[in-house]
Amino acid sequence: MIMMLTIIDKKLFHHQSMGGSIAVHVAARRSLSTLAGLVVVDVVEGTAMASLIHMQKILSSRVQHFSSLEKAIEWSVRGGSLRNVDSARVSIPSTLKYDDSKKCYVYRTELEKTEQYWKEWYEGLSDKFLSCPVPKLLLLAGTDRLDKSLTIGQMQGKFQMIVVRHTGHAIQEDSPEEFANLVINFISRNRIGPHGVEIPGLRKPAFSKP
Repeated sequence: MIMMLTIIDKKLFHHQSMGGSIAVHVAARRSLSTLAGLVVVDVVEGTAMASLIHMQKILSSRVQHFSSLEKAIEWSVRGGSLRNVDSARVSIPSTLKYDDSKKCYVYRTELEKTEQYWKEWYEGLSDKFLSCPVPKLLLLAGTDRLDKSLTIGQMQGKFQMIVVRHTGHAIQEDSPEEFANLVINFISRNRIGPHGVEIPGLRKPAFSKP
């Protein structure tokens, strides 16, 4: 899942899982002069690299065909990949397409065909994340996901880390209100957005001049 929130002429990237590596690579290249912040959701190099050996098995064990969108939504929640059925009803339909020849819904993206790129996506990800020249927020579902580089970086205050323990891998879907509040607080804390511009849904903080 890949998402980007654009605030006027400043950009805040929020990416989750596989999409997180794309956001980190883009931010680390420093090619976007308007990049103002980076939010990465539950993806770190150590855990990702260790999981790659199991990815094909995980993908092949998924139900591949669904007779209806509601069946796909039901499977995603019962299977444990998502915990919030309301969120699943919003996110799951866009990941599927109707196959006229098979008369059923199938996955829009065939992730198993991208295997040759998986290692490249994650190798060196932690150091790239730490090198990004903007405020950074790392949201995790558990501290076991931290590797050595991120542990040291977090202790040195190079990024903000929050553990949302009562969710699964898809934090933004399992607990959308809490996720939104965490991102809004990150935006407010780092004063992201042009001065004097109201950001919808965000109460403008009062900053005192130094």
